[in-house]
Amino acid sequence: MFIREGTVKNYLPEFLGVALAFLLLNLWYLSGIAIEEGVVPKHYDHIIRIVTVSTSALVGAFAAFLFNDHLTHAKEKREKETLVADKVAVLNKALLNIALQLNAIGNIEKLLSRFTNEHELAFKMPAEKNFNENIFIDVNEIAVILTDYPQLLMEISVQQDGFIQTVESLKIRHEFYLKDLQPKMYELGILDRKFTVGEYEAALPYYLFKGAYDSVLVLQKNVKSSSEGLEKRFSDLRSACKELYPGHRFMNLKS
Repeated sequence: MFIREGTVKNYLPEFLGVALAFLLLNLWYLSGIAIEEGVVPKHYDHIIRIVTVSTSALVGAFAAFLFNDHLTHAKEKREKETLVADKVAVLNKALLNIALQLNAIGNIEKLLSRFTNEHELAFKMPAEKNFNENIFIDVNEIAVILTDYPQLLMEISVQQDGFIQTVESLKIRHEFYLKDLQPKMYELGILDRKFTVGEYEAALPYYLFKGAYDSVLVLQKNVKSSSEGLEKRFSDLRSACKELYPGHRFMNLKS
């Protein structure tokens, strides 16, 4: 039977305590016999008792020290576990916010996919809002945790700007459609008619015709960039989380 070195070290105080207690019991037993048989003079009885009491007090103090040390370590362990749990929660919140941003971008992609070409997008896409735009990652909050990942923090910060830019480009397109393009098309009686590109170009003022296409092209570009960028940032952030806290669970995107 073999005992690992680590196990012996862990139980060393207990072994020493048992050995010391055994020695004290033998000392007490032998001193009792010696006094009873007259081997040791009677006045040594007081000395033996003093030694026994002093040693017992020392053992008691040592045991109390070990117990308090155990309590201190247990408290420190709980505090450390709580701190780690709080950090894991902050990181999971950041992952959730990226996932929500991806969902918002996905809803815009669904809106765009309802139209077969840029021509339809420019003149037929309604001004709809079916997503939550008020989703942001507190980069300063996760920066305290991800101190060894400055590049990742910078990329996440840049991507947040990209998400805002995408949302703004959708707002600009919708505002342009509602305030400028749609009223003019209604005025000209071409709002619900199927026109070719040339017919729209001939009927509409140039700034409206060009603005209809430009606003859609910018929106498509921003949506594509945000979708790809957010997926990459989510993957990179999750990998960093698992490197820092491998024993904890972090949310993932459905494949």
